[in-house]
Amino acid sequence: MRIAIRYLCFLVVMMSAGTLYSQTITGKVTDNENLPLPGATVIVKGTQTSTVTDIDGSYKLSNVKTGSTLEFSFIGFLMKSVVANSAEINASLTPNTQELNEIIVVGASVKRSDLTGAVANVEGKKLTETPTSNVVQAMQGRAAGVYVQQSSTPGGNASIKIRGNNSIQFGTNPIFVVDGLIIEGGFDSINPNDIANIDILKDASSTAIYGARGANGVVVITTKKGTKGEGKVNFDTWVGLSEFSKAMPLMNGQQLFDLRVDAFANQYMDKNPGADRAAYINQIKSDGSTVFAPYELASYRNGKSYDWLNEVTRTGVQTNYNLSFSGGGDKGSYFMSFNYADEDGLLKDSSFKRYNGKINLTQDVKSWLQVGTNTTFSRSIATYIEGSAFGNALGANPLLPIDPNATYLKYGDVLNSDAYNPIKSLTIDNTSSKNRLMSSNFVNIKPTSGLSLRTTFSVDITDQANFSYQPIDTGQSIRNSANGDANHYRYSELNYQWDNTITYAKTIGKHDFSALGAFSVQKNTNNYTQVDARGFASDDFTYMYLNGASQKQDFTLGSDFVTTSLMSYTGRLNYSYDKKYFATVTTRLDGSSRFGPNNKWGTFPSVALGWDISKDFLQSVESIKLLKLRGSYGIAGNQNIPNYSYVSKFRPVYTNGTVVYQPSGYLGNPDLQWERQKQFDFGLDFATANNRLSMTVDYFNIKNDNLLMVIGVTKLSGFGSQVDNVGEMVNKGLEFSANYKILRENDFNWDISANISSAKNKVTALYGDTSAIYNKGGYTGVEIQRTGNLFVGQSINSIYVFQFDKIAQTSDMADISKIDFGGRTVKPGDIVPVDRNKDGKIDDNDRYVVGNTDPDAYGGFATDFSYKGFGLNAVFAYSIGGKRISSAYESFMSSGGMSAAHTDLLDRWTPEHTDTNVPRAYYGGGRFNSYETSLAIQNASFLRLNALTLSYNLPSQLLEKAYLKNMRLYVTGSNLFTATKYKGYDPEGGDGYPSSRMFVLGLNVSL
Repeated sequence: MRIAIRYLCFLVVMMSAGTLYSQTITGKVTDNENLPLPGATVIVKGTQTSTVTDIDGSYKLSNVKTGSTLEFSFIGFLMKSVVANSAEINASLTPNTQELNEIIVVGASVKRSDLTGAVANVEGKKLTETPTSNVVQAMQGRAAGVYVQQSSTPGGNASIKIRGNNSIQFGTNPIFVVDGLIIEGGFDSINPNDIANIDILKDASSTAIYGARGANGVVVITTKKGTKGEGKVNFDTWVGLSEFSKAMPLMNGQQLFDLRVDAFANQYMDKNPGADRAAYINQIKSDGSTVFAPYELASYRNGKSYDWLNEVTRTGVQTNYNLSFSGGGDKGSYFMSFNYADEDGLLKDSSFKRYNGKINLTQDVKSWLQVGTNTTFSRSIATYIEGSAFGNALGANPLLPIDPNATYLKYGDVLNSDAYNPIKSLTIDNTSSKNRLMSSNFVNIKPTSGLSLRTTFSVDITDQANFSYQPIDTGQSIRNSANGDANHYRYSELNYQWDNTITYAKTIGKHDFSALGAFSVQKNTNNYTQVDARGFASDDFTYMYLNGASQKQDFTLGSDFVTTSLMSYTGRLNYSYDKKYFATVTTRLDGSSRFGPNNKWGTFPSVALGWDISKDFLQSVESIKLLKLRGSYGIAGNQNIPNYSYVSKFRPVYTNGTVVYQPSGYLGNPDLQWERQKQFDFGLDFATANNRLSMTVDYFNIKNDNLLMVIGVTKLSGFGSQVDNVGEMVNKGLEFSANYKILRENDFNWDISANISSAKNKVTALYGDTSAIYNKGGYTGVEIQRTGNLFVGQSINSIYVFQFDKIAQTSDMADISKIDFGGRTVKPGDIVPVDRNKDGKIDDNDRYVVGNTDPDAYGGFATDFSYKGFGLNAVFAYSIGGKRISSAYESFMSSGGMSAAHTDLLDRWTPEHTDTNVPRAYYGGGRFNSYETSLAIQNASFLRLNALTLSYNLPSQLLEKAYLKNMRLYVTGSNLFTATKYKGYDPEGGDGYPSSRMFVLGLNVSL
């Protein structure tokens, strides 16, 4: 018994001692600038005890034995170990320049510092400040030299250009590289929440490793990875309500009625100069009118005006959910995410849904062997309204009572078979689905210090299916005598990429050397099949039962199979001395199947030099951290031409029992060569201590020759055109970006960032002695169009029109009568163009380049403000000086009352109101329209507030009770305002579909 009592007492004493020597430790984890690091991992070495810091960088660990070692880690920072010898331990982490400066390019891990050329960077967290599921839209205004134009359609892709235009006809878009996998489209498959960093490579040196593929810039996306320590769970969600950001101010029924009266009366008086205008107006406003239908007179007399657009629109709803898991140990890491995005568009029956799943894994199998995968699967489903529905609803007659059963719309008693009833168009089925698998898988071997061998196999697989059905009673079906029309379209693409690299890095004293050698192969195969069937007994099965179609003779079939390949050899050498002087030399040899055997291979070298002046002359100035001059020169190539352009293609056609081979596409040109870009870049990077202020300036000059473009050939060849190397152009510009941390206090932080860019291109030569190539079309097919023309000495995006002189007044008629207007009539109130060549007549020789669609400058700026748990963020984008054509506005301004009209026509010329540039109302032709002259060309400059966000992070003391690490609530206004003089819907998206304004409520939670 005594022994048992003694043993019990011993246990009590030992337990008490254990308690005495265990403690609760609290503290804060910060970076090198003393800013909190939320989400940092704190682990007791050798145990499973760990925690994650909250939004303030604070942490709390219980039951930590005195003398234990705490390990503090955070992605992008060096791990720090501290002995637990006090109840409060704060840790300041140092950035890991190796990890922060590493990106995955084609098959190799490359330091950002080795990219001596022009590189812009956008952090992943910045992308999520704009509520969108499209990564390109989220990039707008974030980086100098990157020009993004928004898309307003649900699930639509924004367009992106880097440093403007560098080709006349073929290839203007950059490539995207996602964890080493090159993709050239379908950017909507990328989930912005998965992105850790984006690097935009802009000059020949930084893009040289991609050879021909990088001629128009490279967007390198690095997705999130797991880190050592306690596993993390993050959940993000937001819901938004959207509306049209702008309504087109159109005339109501009463105003349109008066416009038509004025237009018809003007026409009548031109034809009958001595007639009684008032009597004519009286007649057309009375019963039995030859101008107004009975229903229009009734609507006018009853003060009715009908809004057809309201019948096909609604409030849009968007929701987004993102769940991720990450973590890792000593030998591996993992990151998994799941995303669901759902968007109901502003037009009824338009929607977009996307499902994303991603997994990134790395594992050290041996100390010298690492394997990994970066794999994403995406499925999207879109339903969209028939293409003409929005335009028909917008342009519908406000005097026409709404009738869901009408087949066509009308003005007066004239049915317009081109104006389908937009309400009935909602019954048309249009569905598209796309499955995409992107996977990059690598094996990395490090046999000895500094040497790395890496092989990466990547695939990009896409399967897309589009289905549509036009019901029997729709105007679209009736007009084509289709009796129901079903369409199936299936597209499949397989793109595989195999990259093999060897890299070696060595430091000898102050000398740093690194070398890279690479061999890569890429092959793309794609095919499509299309079936169009007509003549259905009923609409019951829509597009799901093609066997039910009876008009077999009207079936349309289509298909094609295409294969292209690219083989490349790359060598790169990097050298730096004392971290002050830098040099990079790269050569890439590309072989493309798009060129014939005569010129299949192209060689693209580049060189870049850098000098950090601050380390030579400014070492005593502690406030300056970096002052680096850099310059680069290189040659890039372009192979983005139609497939098989080097051979003449023929298709077999069965006619009258005989097989005939007909020409297809372009006349073959076996001598096609690579388009070449000679790129020069000079830049300056500046940063103060702790990066309080950082700036980057770049000047670039790109000379393009051997430009690939389509030229006409003799009809005797059987073809109408051919792809050839014929043109030359230059493209030059400036870029500037700056970041400034205005305030840095414990509870108060304020940052601002801004960038501005300019890129101007000019055609310097076309083929032979040709100084102009005209884009002809229109009703006759030979009318010179306003855009698409090429002129030596002008931008490739020029606008070519007559110069507006004035609105003709009665006092001008004596002078006007001396001018030959080429069959046109000019009366008081009509437009008068300028006779630029002074030959007494107005013809195509009087047209001129009024401007171009290239902005003089573009960019963005942002501000981030935080106080304790509150945050305020604003993101702006702008464009200055570009011109744009608004087809919708021009159409509404050309109305004579028999189509929808803009309210600006209320300011039209009349004998009593002559001080205006709006011509008189007129029904009929024979006059100059505003869209033919510079009067219609608009200033597309704008300033847009892309996003304004107010957020609140809940206090850590409250979250601990719920076992949460962080919780952030926020509200965001997206596209809150756009300041612009542009009269169309949107100076970026144009007039096909208006942009939307959205109000978002969101939640971020981590545990």
